[in-house]
Amino acid sequence: MVKLHFPSGQNYDCVMCGRGCESLWTIPVEDHVVERIEKHPLGLRVINENGAAFSKNEEGGYVIHYPDPAQPRCGFLAPDKLCSIHAELGMEAKPLTCQQFPFHVTETPDGVYVGVSFFCTSVRENSGRPLSAHEDWLRQLMKTSIRVTTIEADKVLVAPDRHTSWTDFVAFDNQLRQRVQDQGLDLSAQQAIAVTALASQQNPVNLAAGWDQFELEEAPLGGQLASLLETALFALVKLFLHDTSPERIEPLDAAYASGATLDFPEYGWTGTWFQFLRFQDQAVGDNLEDELDRWADMQLHRKSLLVYRSLLDNLWMLALIPRFVRCTTAFFARQNGREQALLEDYYRALEQAEMYLGTNGLLPSRLSPRFTAHLMELL
Repeated sequence: MVKLHFPSGQNYDCVMCGRGCESLWTIPVEDHVVERIEKHPLGLRVINENGAAFSKNEEGGYVIHYPDPAQPRCGFLAPDKLCSIHAELGMEAKPLTCQQFPFHVTETPDGVYVGVSFFCTSVRENSGRPLSAHEDWLRQLMKTSIRVTTIEADKVLVAPDRHTSWTDFVAFDNQLRQRVQDQGLDLSAQQAIAVTALASQQNPVNLAAGWDQFELEEAPLGGQLASLLETALFALVKLFLHDTSPERIEPLDAAYASGATLDFPEYGWTGTWFQFLRFQDQAVGDNLEDELDRWADMQLHRKSLLVYRSLLDNLWMLALIPRFVRCTTAFFARQNGREQALLEDYYRALEQAEMYLGTNGLLPSRLSPRFTAHLMELL
């Protein structure tokens, strides 16, 4: 029997909030699911109400149809936030992605690693039973069909067209985890980015040996990588403004570069970037670090560094997401007229990060190559 690896300290039970059904993600739907539902009165009702139940994507496959793309919401989501497919046809009639959410399953040479998405309300709040309590249900699902990411023993993607072995990655990953424990995530992620970028230029690639270049508490590239991450953070902030026209962005860039006053009316903030960072320290402080550590532990456990993109691309997000979440948490507090951030501000910021920057995020594949190009110039 294949071994399932569950993380400790993470709980989940569905709270029926419907948040996963109101996302910007494209939800694939299997052909047999489409055929069954479109013949059922439920499918006919949704088609009559919304014009369609399913749409075709660019590859010709079926996806869930959103009646109003500007306000994404599955056409099968009932007013009470429950799934009408589940209610009328049963759990097994739903698309696989919907059945499986929020679980992520990654098959490796060392067994199957089970993780969850922090877009899920229960996961963020760490409510419910331990993940391992869902093992029997997951094994049953795996007997029929389940969405699994498979990591091959000799094809771990480090950077475009650059691979290493699973054994090398495990040694690299173990050292990363140990450093996170010893010196925190921020510096460890920076070191991991530098190690991976340098290793990608070698033939053969040797990730694990790269750690020997950095002592504990040593900032990579003399702090230049930290500066690059700070600039990248400001670039992310601009992406989420109400107005992203050149007329709005160019003055912000000039003010950021010169240390002048920035105006963010979306969040009720006016001041320099340095002043904002001081406000962030006061509003957020260390209060959420345990929560962010839980998020980071999950990313490492479920092997999200190897999913959908290269290791180097995913490491950028591991480094940037905690920065983005702290920053956005502070902005949300200010938006609500508070000098102190609340847990609800953090949850809202983390949900936004998961939607756009996480493993299934809409932006990493566009952003990470740009950050890597700047890093290679430094190297």
